[in-house]
Amino acid sequence: MNKTTLERSRHKFSEVDIDVKELFKALLHYKWSILFTSLSMLILASFYLYFKIPMYQSYAVIEVKSSGKGTHSGDLLGNAFTSFSNENVDKEIEILQTYHINNHALKKVNFQTQYFIDYGFKKIELYNHIPIEIKSITTFPHNNQNIVGETIKLTPTQEGYRLHIESSIKNKILHIIFGKNLINLNDQKIYHYGKPIKTDYFKLTINKKTTINQPIYFILKGNNRQIYEGMIHKNLKITQINPAAPLIKVAYKNSIPGRANIYVNALIESFIEQSVAEKSKKTNRIIDFINKQLSAIKTKVDTSEEKLERYRIKHKAIDPKLQGATYIKELSNIEIELSENRLKVELIENLIRFTREGQDLDAMGPSLMQLKDKPTLDLISRLQDAQIKEEGLKSEYSDKHPGLIAVRKQIRQIKNKIILNMENLQSSLLHRNENLKKLKKSYEKTLELLPTQERTLINLKRDYEVTSQTYNYLLKKKSEYEMLKVTILSDYRVIDYAYNDYTPLGPKNSLVIIASFILGIILGIVQAIMRNLLNDKIQTKEDIENLTTIPIYGILPTLKQKVLKLEVFKDPKSPFAESYRSLRTNLQFTRKEGEANIILVTSTIAGEGKSTTAANLGAIFQMANYRSIVINLDLRKPTLHHYFNVGNSAGMSTYLSGKNRIGEIIQSTEYENLDIIASGPIPPNPSELILTDKLGQLFDDLKEVYDYIFIDSAPLGLVTDTMHLIQYADTSLIVFREKYAKKSFVTDLNALVEKYNLRHIGIVLNSVNISSGSYGYGYGYGYGYGK
Repeated sequence: MNKTTLERSRHKFSEVDIDVKELFKALLHYKWSILFTSLSMLILASFYLYFKIPMYQSYAVIEVKSSGKGTHSGDLLGNAFTSFSNENVDKEIEILQTYHINNHALKKVNFQTQYFIDYGFKKIELYNHIPIEIKSITTFPHNNQNIVGETIKLTPTQEGYRLHIESSIKNKILHIIFGKNLINLNDQKIYHYGKPIKTDYFKLTINKKTTINQPIYFILKGNNRQIYEGMIHKNLKITQINPAAPLIKVAYKNSIPGRANIYVNALIESFIEQSVAEKSKKTNRIIDFINKQLSAIKTKVDTSEEKLERYRIKHKAIDPKLQGATYIKELSNIEIELSENRLKVELIENLIRFTREGQDLDAMGPSLMQLKDKPTLDLISRLQDAQIKEEGLKSEYSDKHPGLIAVRKQIRQIKNKIILNMENLQSSLLHRNENLKKLKKSYEKTLELLPTQERTLINLKRDYEVTSQTYNYLLKKKSEYEMLKVTILSDYRVIDYAYNDYTPLGPKNSLVIIASFILGIILGIVQAIMRNLLNDKIQTKEDIENLTTIPIYGILPTLKQKVLKLEVFKDPKSPFAESYRSLRTNLQFTRKEGEANIILVTSTIAGEGKSTTAANLGAIFQMANYRSIVINLDLRKPTLHHYFNVGNSAGMSTYLSGKNRIGEIIQSTEYENLDIIASGPIPPNPSELILTDKLGQLFDDLKEVYDYIFIDSAPLGLVTDTMHLIQYADTSLIVFREKYAKKSFVTDLNALVEKYNLRHIGIVLNSVNISSGSYGYGYGYGYGYGK
């Protein structure tokens, strides 16, 4: 690294160091503001924590069993009427979040009403020990207003109770701004416990359980749908614990831990009960079908048996011969097969209808296994995959998504193929039935060749055996499904019932307090930096030093006085007097030996303390035995004579206008070696008077008598008088008042100095807070600007 690079690096590090120092000074200057902001954030956080209702979470775990759904896989009849869903955990999660399942749970848990009492500055909810019970609730809107969610205040009285609506802040604001009507009840009407009451908004009965010592507030939550949308749906979270395991976590958040536990248990119980009810519903459908068939066939069995018995008794018939028995057996088999085929055709019609309506397609697999149609089974497998893919796309995209459109098109095509296959299968069965019927006719013609008595007996016996076997088959199936109904189990199992550790999910008090304090500090720092950047007032002497090279001759502390007087005489040892001594010392170094010095005191605007500075400078120099005189050349707004308790009837205005001579305008003060020339009456033309030659003659005459001549002139930024007076001054002091004068005033002063080539200019920083001790009594000294 060369020498130039090193110098640049040092310069950069120096700039950074200066910026850090300035930043630290700015933060130190606004330390109380930063502290106030931090404390304010802590107070706000405390209010938030005080009024924020803590939420507790309860959760349970259920298992989705991975067992074959339905009844016996080899049972054609059972499989045809069974409609179980896929073993899809995602599907079960969605079902658990539906209103249908939650509605059953809400019937077991009372969410219709919440009760509160006053506790300090907030309301707390009652759950276990509630002194009243509200029953038979019916809510209805009135004039487009609904009582649901509004806070109702119950005030106990000796005769009963009164009701009053506590309107929310939101509704009150809407009422004030937009004129929204507020819900009102007749709060003077006395109601009685245990008796139904009816208003324009609700109908209910309030029962008294225990003594009521204070007002009770209650909120009607509406019907189950409103409760689900308002309290359940947003606080219910159903998730799969592990993608590799069929375990579902049911979690619910509520402000009352016990209520959360009860609801979670009610929800999983309702879910399991609905599963069992669905299975029982399908089994009942099968039993109903069997009962209808049994009723019809039972009549046929009884009729055929009765006919056979009567014929045998009447004709004293015996069993047919071997040939006839063979035909009877073959005809019986044909009848049974025809009966089974008719059942198959009916099942196929059901399956086609299910496919077209999109109902429980997964239940067709076992049925088609019995029908021995493998191509259709393959199509069903493809259909299930496409439906799972459709569910996944539906959860992420809209109905117009190309992928979702393509999958749905594929599903329609597969369904059409399934329907076509089953129609072909149905056609095949019908064709088989036609062949069986032809074979049946051939056997029947052969039987006709038998003797009439034998043939009649064979036909009667055949009818009886066919109906009897069918009846026995249906009885067997009914028995199986009756047993199945008793032993039916859910596809879900509770692993863990509702658990709650009674630790609130939020708000986290310590975290909120720490975060709010840190945020308060950050906001305090940000506002301090912003205020420092936006603040255009002079805050410290460093602000002046950063803007100009004009030396600072003195730093004067803040002075609060109601009566204008010379403060340096009040307490000669005070910091105020010491600061003027320091200023006097710095001015003494600029004095020309053997000559009187003219020191002009001015400011950029009014109110910066130039007159006070000029008066006390004259006093502090007098205390050092210098012959001093203070001249008030601020002819527009004279105040200097008040500091010395002298009159203002004659002065600079009367002298410059030729009404008085020098000796007539000089006034002695109560202090030795300190005189004053007041401004005199305010003239109509102060600028023209100052421009007269008599002013120079005045200064020449005064120099013969006095060591120091102090001029109190008008502010620089208001009139041009001071620019003319500067030419007479040996030193010109510009007074800037801290936190009052703008930084731009220093920049304007630089421009004036440069424009008019002004010399011997110095700055006095006035009204400085020296309680911190950062300034001391002085600042050093300088010899004037441009010397």
